[in-house]
Parts: sequence; C-alpha cells; structure tokens
Amino acid sequence: MRDPFVLVTVMTLSAALLVWLLQRWRLSPIIGYLALGVLVSPFKESMGLEGNGADALANLGVILLMFFIGLEFRLSDARAMLMVCVVGGGLQVLVTAGFSGLLMLPMGVGFVEAAVLGFMVAMSSTALVMKTFEDRREADSQRARVFLTVSLFQDIAAIFVVALLPLCQGFFKSHPDGGATEAAPGGASLVTQLAVLFVGLPILFTMFRFLLPWIFEKAALVRVPEAFSLLSLGGCLSVALAAQFAGASMALGAFLGGLVLAQTPFTTQILADLGTLRNLALGFFFVSVGMLVDLSYVVNHAHWLVLALIIILALKFGVAIVALLAARVPIAIAAGVALPLSQVGEFSFVLAQQADALGMLSERLQKFILALSLLSMLLAPVLAAWSGRFSIYVNAAAQRWGSSKPQAPGRRRSGVPTPPEGVPIQAAPTTATPAAATAPAVSGAAPVVSVLPAEELAALRAVVVGYGPVGKTLTRILQDFGIQPTVVDLNLETIRRLNTLNIAAVYGDAGRREVLEAAGIRQAAYLLVTLPDLPGRLPVVATARLMNSDVRIFTRARYLAERTMLDGAGASGVSFEETEVAVGLARFLLHDIGAQDSEIEREARRIRGEIALRTGFTMVMPQSPRRLPSSAARSGTGGPAAAPPAQADEPEPKEKP
Repeated sequence: MRDPFVLVTVMTLSAALLVWLLQRWRLSPIIGYLALGVLVSPFKESMGLEGNGADALANLGVILLMFFIGLEFRLSDARAMLMVCVVGGGLQVLVTAGFSGLLMLPMGVGFVEAAVLGFMVAMSSTALVMKTFEDRREADSQRARVFLTVSLFQDIAAIFVVALLPLCQGFFKSHPDGGATEAAPGGASLVTQLAVLFVGLPILFTMFRFLLPWIFEKAALVRVPEAFSLLSLGGCLSVALAAQFAGASMALGAFLGGLVLAQTPFTTQILADLGTLRNLALGFFFVSVGMLVDLSYVVNHAHWLVLALIIILALKFGVAIVALLAARVPIAIAAGVALPLSQVGEFSFVLAQQADALGMLSERLQKFILALSLLSMLLAPVLAAWSGRFSIYVNAAAQRWGSSKPQAPGRRRSGVPTPPEGVPIQAAPTTATPAAATAPAVSGAAPVVSVLPAEELAALRAVVVGYGPVGKTLTRILQDFGIQPTVVDLNLETIRRLNTLNIAAVYGDAGRREVLEAAGIRQAAYLLVTLPDLPGRLPVVATARLMNSDVRIFTRARYLAERTMLDGAGASGVSFEETEVAVGLARFLLHDIGAQDSEIEREARRIRGEIALRTGFTMVMPQSPRRLPSSAARSGTGGPAAAPPAQADEPEPKEKP
C-alpha cells in the first residue's frame, strides 16, 4: 500500500475510529494515536511510511506544540503560585533527573546520555492529565491548579534542555553506538553555539517582540479572517525558521514566537485559528512516535519494562511529594498531585527526537525509553482519575494519625489557597461595587426594577457578541443591573477602548470554541448575540449551546424565516427586525396623525400579534428557562420581551475619545 492518498485515508479513518471509541471510554485521543502508531509500526516499511513526508508532519506537530506552549505561557500564573512553581517544580525536575541519571550510570550509560535520559523521565504529560481533569469536571480543583503550576516549570525546563542539547553535543562526541562520553574538540563551534544561545536568541526575541505584534495589528485592522488565519500559521513557521537559520532549534524559535504573541490581544484568535491544525499535526506526531516503538522489543523485554516502569513511578511519586511539601503544599494536595506527576509525558518524545538527531542517544536506549514512555502515558488517565480519591484518603489518614491538623477553609498554609478538595476555586471578586437591582432612569423615565436581589444579579455573568449600537446598549443595561459583561468583537480598536473602560473584552471570532471559552461561556448565564448577519450568528449560537446547555441565548434576526435555523441551533429567544420595522413605521404614522400614546402602544401590540398569527412566528421564542433562583422564575425572564431597534451593528460610528 504505497499510494499516499489511500494510506492517509486508511490511517485517518482508523484514528477517527480509535478516538471515537476512547471518547466513549472517557480516555484521551492521544492514547489512540499512540496505539495506532504501535499497531502499524511492524508494517511501516511495507506501507511506505518511512520518509520525509511523515517526518515533516511530525516536526510540524512539535513546532505547533511549542508555539502553543508559548502562547499559553502566563507569567501571572507563575507569580500567583511562585513558591510551588520554583521550589516544587524545580525540585521535582532536578531531583528526578538527577536520581534517574545516577541509576543509569552503573549500567554502562555515558554521562551525557544519562543526563538526557534523566530529563526525559522527569517530564510529565500535561495534555493527558488535564484532559482527564476536564472530563471529570475537576479542571478548577486545587489539584489541577498545582499540577499545572509544576507542569509550567517542566515546560520551561524542557525548553532549556532543547536549547542546551547542541551545546552538550559540542562538549562530547558520539561513539558508534551513540554513547556520548568523550570530550570533543572544536572550541570555535562551541563558542558559536554559546553566542547563538545567549546573544543571538535574545536579539531575535527582541526583534520579533516589536515586529510580530505590529504585523498582526495591521492584519486585525483589515478584518479579513482568512488573512489573519494564514498569518497565524505563517508567523509561527517564520519564527521557527529564523531560529533555525540563527543556529538554534525550530522548536525553541516557535516557543519564543508564541511567548511574544502571548502578551498581545490576538492570543485567543490565534489559538482558535490554529487549534484544529495543531490537533491534526499532533495526531500525526503521536502516531509517528508510536511507530518508533518496536512492538517486538516491547514483547521481548516486557519484564524489564514493567520493572523499570514501577521504579520510575515510585521514584517520581516520592520526589514529587517531597518537592511539594518543601513548597509548603498541604500533604493531601501534594499526594493528589504527585500521583499524576509520576508518569512520563510527551516531552520525552520531543527530547528523544532532538537527541537522536544530534547522535546523543544509542539505538538500544532510545527503544527502551520510548517503550517505557509509551507504557507510562497509557497509565496517565488512570492516575489522574484516581488522584482525587487518593487525596481524600491521604487527608483522612493524616488527620487520623495526627500528622497534620485540619485547616479552616480559605486559610493559607503557603502561597496555595486551601479550600476543601473538590470545591471549585471561584474567581476573585472585582473591585466594582455591585449595582442595586434597579437600573437608573434615562431621560426622566421610570427606573426598571428587577425582582432579583442585587447579590444574585452580581453573581450572574453574560457574554455580549458584537459591540455596535445594539451590543453597546445591552452592555450598558447589564452594567446598570450589576451583571458583569464580557464583550467579544473582531474590532481591535473597540477591544482596546473597552479595556481602557475596565470592561472585559476578548478579541476573536465568537464562532470558535476557544474564543467563547476565553470569554467564559461555560460560567455565563446569558449570551447576547448582536451580529447583523445570519452566517455570523449561527455558529456562535450553535457552538455556545454545545459548550453550555444551560446558558440563555438571545439573538437578533433580520427576517422571520431565520427562526427555524436559529431555533435548531439552540437560541432561547429571537428578536426579529422585520417585525420591529413595521412597528416603528406605525409609530411614526400614528404619532404624526395625532394618535394618543396609549393608542400607539395598543396598535404596536396588535401589529406584533397579527404578524405572529400570519406567519406562525412569535416575537421572542421562549424555551425551557435556565435554572435561576426562584425569584427569577417568578419575574418571567423566559417570556416575550420587546426587541431592540432594527439597527445594524456595523459599521460602528466613530466616537470622540
């Protein structure tokens, strides 16, 4: 089977089937990719899978992985739990790498090889563990936060190891079997590599620090989604190629590019644009990694692999607990975090590829560490799923034995807050004072009163998509009632202006999951879609409904015929511009011929009723109400409501500062 089209088709369908099966079992799709690679590895030569094409796809996956790590790197997260990151993460990585390397030295492994293998073992899989936490709705638990903080340090350490591997190659030359033990000459080459690492890369980072945001800002102002998506991929690859041209690795360059763009408002949209491509490229990467594992080697050395796996799990678990306790993390949380940290993650494959390309790893050791990493990653979802129960057991045992005293909820033993395990950590309240449950009167009109208490209104969250005249009005109404809005818009100037007004705003296409996730759709009570065109509204409504089955989605519509599509997408209420045009014109006419205000309002209600009877459409389509407090249900929030004026959201009139 050497036809590449047939080959890609078969492998893609096989991967889709495995991912579907694993999803039903609530396991990560990465396991499916690895399993597929292992299954086809004995036949890769006959299937024509050895070549530059597969390697290029795998390398693209590594580049995009490093780019996304840079994009998602948040210095604020590291500062919030600095002791856990530096002390806990530092001890976990360095001590694990040191002990693992020392265990391999008596086996005849060279010093550099032992160091490389030690750092491979020290890394844990963030993707597999966090996917398990998300599936179990534990992503906001304290265990998940501490795990992410330690993983953050692991990512930083892995970046430095990738950068330092060429220097290690400069210090040592390889034996025919790949063991690097002898000092290598060529001081000029070593000086060049040091200059690239400590001089060239900072210059490159500084240059892209000013160039990339400027280029992305110009693309955002044009507001052409296709151009922005292509620029996202092109920018990632350009920085990677520039780093390679300067003498560094492409993976390191991609990380620096992501780190630069992480400080800009374009992060969410870039993640959305490249998310699907990254998942596909990473799929090929993990399939190619699985193909590197020799199935016959695993079978023939199963007993040694199992023994090594037990030793590694025990070593990493013990070191992680000690490191976290040194960072003053409570014993129960430390135990719950150490369990998922004990596996070996995907970065071991990245380091193995880099070391193999530099000739720093023998074929025998590469086969062993890849097989060991694969077996360890298969256990990662199980370890993450058991971590919560294990944490509760350790907490009960510690209290029973008197090793630790129970702490009051919310008290800090260190830089880590300690609410009861399993209780999601709520976001800190904003500095704004909640408004009363009464919106202020406008132009002398009577104030609008809500039956909900001010505390309940302040706890609600709303997402407003589009900030034209309609979106601006709805945002003002939400603020008047003390509800915190988050605005999503593709107008960069609007986002900047909202940020100066201390209004939460996200730049991006609201039809993408990543953008809605950043806007907080999973915690939102309301989604207000004010986009003027149907193709823009439909994906927003459908995606939001998939992500949050309880959110109340109110949207506008230009024509009555759009109801079926919006209803099927999951809208809770639709306001039709076609109806309001008839009402608005009737108001003008009746007012001009001298009709009384009460007559005008009665005629407006009659017009809406007539259109509803003629067309079968209602003004606002109420569906099952959201589970709000009982007072909200009595207030009739799910019933018909007056629609906003029929005004287009774009273009937005320019305003003076």
